[in-house]
Amino acid sequence: MGRHELVDWFGPRCHGPMELRVPADPRHLSAIRLLAQAVAQREGFGPDEVTDIVLAVDEACASLIRASVPGALLTCRLSVTFGTLRAEVFATTVSGGVPSSQSLGWQVLGTVTDSVSAWRYENDPHRDTDRVVHIDFAKQGAGRMAR
Repeated sequence: MGRHELVDWFGPRCHGPMELRVPADPRHLSAIRLLAQAVAQREGFGPDEVTDIVLAVDEACASLIRASVPGALLTCRLSVTFGTLRAEVFATTVSGGVPSSQSLGWQVLGTVTDSVSAWRYENDPHRDTDRVVHIDFAKQGAGRMAR
């Protein structure tokens, strides 16, 4: 059996996930923003779409960093499927940690992306702390995508 590439499984214009894990610290936001910008530009998103993607990644990461437990890792996973960039950002947070849908940051995420959701992984229903919170969003490219 031969080795399969991602394109064999998903088809053309699909590029597998690129993931960056860093300490949940504001000092690492610039590296995550650069990754998001590079992926969006490589995939042929327009300048305004790239700006929206970078802003959304920055807002999602910043909200999780604010709620993270000391020593937590922040993970940002980006993938492109048929002209849509999907981002998954998650970290271990203190009690709660899921952004409020009424917050300014959540409103920004909803404005610059096509879909956004947040959820908390309930691994121990008897503890209300140290839960992994996920923020996922998608941004569809308006123009013809590269490749």
